Amino acid sequence: MRESLTRIGAIIRTEFFFRFRRTTAMITLLAVAATVYLIIPDISTGRTLMHVNSARVLYNSAAVAVGTVVFCTILLSIIGFYIVSNSLRRDILTRTGYILAASPVTSTELIVGKFFGSVLYLTGIMVTYMISAMVMFLIRGESTLEPLVFLSIYVVFVMPVVFFCAAAAIAFESLPLLSGRIGDVVFFFVWAATFSIPVALADHASLSSGIFKSLDVVGMLPIIGKFQEQFHDAAVSIGFTEFDPALKPVLFNGISWTWNLLFQRCSTLLLPVLLLILARIWFHRFDPVRVKSSARNEKRNIFEKLRRLGKPVTRMFQKYTIGGNSFISSIRADVLMTVMLSPFVLVAMVVCIIFSLSVDIVTLRSSILPAIIVVVVIVLSDFTTRDDSSGMQSLLFTAPRIKSRYVVWKFFSALMVTVCFTLIPIMRFVFELPRIAVSLCIGSVLLAAGAVGFGVLTGSRKLFVAIFLMLLYIAMNAKNVPLFDFAGFLGVATTGVQFMYGAMAIGIMVAAYFRHHIRANV
Repeated sequence: MRESLTRIGAIIRTEFFFRFRRTTAMITLLAVAATVYLIIPDISTGRTLMHVNSARVLYNSAAVAVGTVVFCTILLSIIGFYIVSNSLRRDILTRTGYILAASPVTSTELIVGKFFGSVLYLTGIMVTYMISAMVMFLIRGESTLEPLVFLSIYVVFVMPVVFFCAAAAIAFESLPLLSGRIGDVVFFFVWAATFSIPVALADHASLSSGIFKSLDVVGMLPIIGKFQEQFHDAAVSIGFTEFDPALKPVLFNGISWTWNLLFQRCSTLLLPVLLLILARIWFHRFDPVRVKSSARNEKRNIFEKLRRLGKPVTRMFQKYTIGGNSFISSIRADVLMTVMLSPFVLVAMVVCIIFSLSVDIVTLRSSILPAIIVVVVIVLSDFTTRDDSSGMQSLLFTAPRIKSRYVVWKFFSALMVTVCFTLIPIMRFVFELPRIAVSLCIGSVLLAAGAVGFGVLTGSRKLFVAIFLMLLYIAMNAKNVPLFDFAGFLGVATTGVQFMYGAMAIGIMVAAYFRHHIRANV
């Protein structure tokens, strides 16, 4: 037993220190701190973290802790999965997994060690978020700081999210069907269900109990229940919202800790336990035979069959990828190679063009455009990472001027692919809704910059998928908030918002450019 715990502890330490030593860990922590700064506005700006019937809630420890923990659970519940869901794949690519498979470490010990290593890493992000919230409270708070209030609220509400994300990551990686892009998209819908279903059932007492409370990983039911208990039917809003300064501030009493509430939060740990059991059942233990079998099975799935059916069509583009030594020729070759590698891209382009031409302008903006964005996110997700994972990056760098211009080259290639999906909507919006056309142009640039920039900065496609799918989900549920209209599908983006997203695209590309030059010694 002691030897088993020693091996598990070694895996946990290795996993934890490996993640925290990477540059992406510092970027993540800085982004978390910046998020806290944005969601706790200064009341002098006319906005507040929380208001009740247009009256702002007093910035005491309970209000700030609950207000920030809502954002922390929502953000970490989706970003956390994508951050830690590359552990087994990393071991396969670096061949470390084959060494582990030959060691005395059992499969159960490996799964448990990987799980708790991810838990520690995500807990570090949670602690950073909590400390940032307390620092912002010292700056903008209106009462005495109570660290134990922050700690208790964050532990009770965020730790189930941490366990869920870590377990889901290891389970999805253990099953070959869910270990790639399909799994990334599937988890987004799983996350949307775990977040939306409890909120939808909040008004149905007969449904929002029992097993449904165990699925409330994000913890929205007890928070909503507390608001209903104190404020009854009042309109409560949490976020960067406006308030009426003429109204007296409202005092929020905080969360009442009861055994029922603690049991409810503990019951959500059943889902991570189930996921860990599935991970143990699915885990291939880096067996080369099973890994190769997974690859063969992948070739028999429906997407691979469609890819093979489309090969005769995509081969027609092969001759256009050869010839010319200009920078534009290299962009053309990369775009056509994207189509050749996955005929799904060509099929998706044709389908999007047909729908973009056949529906009315309102349907195009509100329904077709969000679907196009989801398709573009899937298509662009591995636009830069595929070069490194396939071992082609070193060969590409031998081409004239590609190494020094790699980020710029990839950006324009990704932008060309994106425009193939968004050009028809842009042309239709230009004549009828020019402001939306501008937003969609900026959104196309942002998508291309995000795919290339996050791929270069993190070496993984997962952060790009997580950020843009989450942003799209939030935007579709906040239809009147201009801040989230990054591609014009809400039709409410202001000029300031358009400039903000344009600046974000430039910032991502500049960071990726310097990161590549440092890493490649250009």
